[in-house]
Amino acid sequence: MERSEPNGLPPTEDASHDRRRGSRSRVSMAALIVFRDGYCTMGCRILNTSDTGALLKPGNIASCPTKFVLKPRFDPPRDCEVVWRNDKLLGVRYL
Repeated sequence: MERSEPNGLPPTEDASHDRRRGSRSRVSMAALIVFRDGYCTMGCRILNTSDTGALLKPGNIASCPTKFVLKPRFDPPRDCEVVWRNDKLLGVRYL
């Protein structure tokens, strides 16, 4: 059985494999993914964030575009680009 962290993600094997430039903070914050020049939106949850990017759980991963505006409920919007994705989560870089 594969071990996982309390958040359900696989554990980080070694900090040297982590390519992030800054430290990340765990959050659980509702947000909107806005794309097609503001004509389309999708709900998501921000699971962690740093100065350079975030980990997102979108409402529909299959229809999530590669570039979009992330609008957290209480923070300013950020332009984002998807760096990686799996069947449930997205790793994004702030542009």
